[in-house]
Order: sequence, then C-alpha cells, then structure tokens
Amino acid sequence: MADCVYLKLSESCLAEKKKVRIKDVATVVSGNPDAKYDIEKMELASFTGTKEQKVISVMYIIELIQQKYPELQVEALGATDVVVYYRTYDTSDNVKQILKFIMICLIAFFGAGFSIMSYNSDVNMVGQLDVMENIFVGKAREAYPVAGIAYSLGLFIGIIIFFNHGVKKKFTDDPTPLQVQMRQYEQDVNQTVITDAERKKECKDAD
Repeated sequence: MADCVYLKLSESCLAEKKKVRIKDVATVVSGNPDAKYDIEKMELASFTGTKEQKVISVMYIIELIQQKYPELQVEALGATDVVVYYRTYDTSDNVKQILKFIMICLIAFFGAGFSIMSYNSDVNMVGQLDVMENIFVGKAREAYPVAGIAYSLGLFIGIIIFFNHGVKKKFTDDPTPLQVQMRQYEQDVNQTVITDAERKKECKDAD
C-alpha cells in the first residue's frame, strides 16, 4: 500500500519571504518523514515586487508533489485555493498604522455618536425620559439630568458588554460581533481575489 500524504491548505497567508514553499501555505502530514520534509521545502511561487498577491490552487500543489513522488497518495483537506499576500517591511509602516488607528477611532467615535443622537431624536428619547421622571419623581425637567446621566452610563456599559471589549479580561471567550464581521469580511475579500484571479487566468493551477 502506497504511503499517504495529507495536506491541509490555509485560506490565506502572509508570506515572510519572497519564495513561497508548501510549508508556508499548508500543513503536511505523512508517515514518511523524509518525504514530508522534502514536500514542505518545495517552492510554489516567488514574488518580485514589494506588494503582491498570488492565488495557488491545491490541484497545483498535488500535481507538483506527484511529479516528484508518483508513488505517494495525496489527500487534500481544508480550502481548495489559498491567497498568498506579500508585503515588504517599511520603516514608515509603524507611523502609518498609528495614523490609521487614530483615524479609525475618530470615525468610530463620531459615527457612533451621530447614530445614537439620530436614534434618540427619532424615538423622542428626551420626551420619554421626561415622562419617566414625571412618573417616578413627579417633576419632569428639574430632575432630567439625573435620567440623562443614568441613560448615558447604561448605554456605555451595554456597549462594553455587548462588544466584549474595553477591559484586559474579557467577560467570555466567545468572539465579539466585531471579530465575526471582520472574519466575514476577510473571507469575502479572499473569495473575491480568488474569483478575479481565476477569471484573469492568473491562478496557479494544475495543467
């Protein structure tokens, strides 16, 4: 019975070097340690620019392995295509990341504030707080700031608990809604890159 090699391909990866090898994009498992080591060292692609991306099909990897080890049986697991990104290190990247972080914080702060104010105006939150003050206190306007402060604090605490951020120790180990959306966005981007590469015939696939 021929030895079997199992490949678990990643959906995407960031190449640390210009030459991309199988071990950079997939996990290789085999009962033959020599073949496993040699397969992991096989070169798949190389980058020449400073910012590139390539799409590599699992069929191309299988074909490459079988050309050198025709007696091996290759089983592919995981994704069928992998997007390999390459970025050269730039000393100005740290400054750019800080500026991006500040910009995102400002957009999130003012965007969230505008959304909350629009919602409060739409549902007449001021009027509702007046009614609640009149019911529980008997005066609508004199004690209104207390209700506004309580509402603001409750809104802040609710956002922190909902997004599960803001403290060093999370309330739960579940991914936050923001992490879920970012992961979904990453998958959509990778799928778009794969589709465009296939349409342009730029995907490294089996002959």
